[in-house]
Amino acid sequence: RGMRLDKVTEGVQQLVSSELGSPFIEPPPFNLQLCYADSTVKTPLIFVFVPGSDPAADLYKFTAVMKMDRKLEAISLGQGQGPIAEGLIKNGQDSGGWVFLQNCHLSVSWMPKLEKIVETTDEDLVHR
Repeated sequence: RGMRLDKVTEGVQQLVSSELGSPFIEPPPFNLQLCYADSTVKTPLIFVFVPGSDPAADLYKFTAVMKMDRKLEAISLGQGQGPIAEGLIKNGQDSGGWVFLQNCHLSVSWMPKLEKIVETTDEDLVHR
């Protein structure tokens, strides 16, 4: 009863900021180039964004810089889109293309399948 749950986050942020500095509570700027450099065939890029943010524009710009804009397939997941996405992933693995899966939260039941696809991917068989 001594603490209000709706004020705890703000209070902790103020404490950390005053004791350690604001860099410890501010998220680093999003850098797609650095993220891409850390990725591999077996460690795809997965972004979880807050409601209202949309990484698509940044991704499309990045694909143009990387000269992959014609090799990018995008799909918005939802009911019945899992098998289509699976086909896009397979095609991307064979041809060296990229696949942008949007709205994964709408296809929670398909996420174990996606996890299996990533885990069973043979790096030696994927086009580079």
